[in-house]
Amino acid sequence: MTTKRARVLAALRGEPVDRVPIAFWLHNFAAENSAEGLAGETLRLARTFDWDYLKPQSRAQCFAEMWGLEYRASTDRAVPFTVTRAPIGDAAALAMVEPADPLAGSLGEQLEALRLIRAAVGPDTPVIWTVFSPLMVMPFLMTGGREQTLSLMRSAPAALEHALDAVAVTLRAYAGACLDAGADGLFYATNLATRSLTTAAECRRFQRPYDLRILAAVERAPFNLLHVCGEGALFDEFLDYPVTAFSWATVPGNPTLSEGQLRTGRAVVGGLPGKPDIAGFTGPALAGRARSAIAEMRGRRLLLGPDCSINPDTPEPLLHAAGAAAREPRPA
Repeated sequence: MTTKRARVLAALRGEPVDRVPIAFWLHNFAAENSAEGLAGETLRLARTFDWDYLKPQSRAQCFAEMWGLEYRASTDRAVPFTVTRAPIGDAAALAMVEPADPLAGSLGEQLEALRLIRAAVGPDTPVIWTVFSPLMVMPFLMTGGREQTLSLMRSAPAALEHALDAVAVTLRAYAGACLDAGADGLFYATNLATRSLTTAAECRRFQRPYDLRILAAVERAPFNLLHVCGEGALFDEFLDYPVTAFSWATVPGNPTLSEGQLRTGRAVVGGLPGKPDIAGFTGPALAGRARSAIAEMRGRRLLLGPDCSINPDTPEPLLHAAGAAAREPRPA
């Protein structure tokens, strides 16, 4: 019998697989606010769906917490947190951001969750751990969110670069610590590199240098996944990133799975809808999406997964239907 690890690594290398690996990821906003809660929810999902690889859904704000973000936790699995304090209001505050201890605070808590998950699932299940691009962290820190980040990118670029450098120093060390704690690589996420938000030149200045410094710390890992989030992604800006797989939403303006694989030369993770689209699917329709993705990629260099995280209240029968489709016998 093929093990999960062997199946996933073969898919990443483009080798024949007995079946295409599959996983989903989703927030549980009530459970993700402690190491024990995140680990427990991850393990519950792993037991329920027997996914081939795990992408535990760290809370999105954990990175910004290292520089003073405060929030009120939710008590409902499907209702997000509420920000109570964003620490940066202007360029002067941005220019004062300094590196943080990657083993302490909210990041230390994430590492503890990772250690708990790895100890529970053992060595056979690949686990990829979420790290946000420094540019993706910035809107969480700003009182004005994304709009202020983009404004300061253009009006105070040196201050933004100072803050990005501090965050990159921290997350580079954190990325290495993730491997030490049992991760097989990163789920490295970006979300501002879209044609509606930034130019290619801005991507090369404010995104690329910091990404590459962080990813260089984990190049030895077997499963580093780059997630380029959003419609109209500046996809070509990432083609040479040192990762083993790419993930993006296959929506108008973005490549199809097969186009993306051809352009990157790497495996692709996707084929299934993310939030909010998955809420409109039936079990048979979701199973059909899985079969369609497998057919498009001819079962090679594909790991089934969602375009982005899925709705926290997605009915479990939907996910079982997609899993069953992925596990159907394939013709030789």
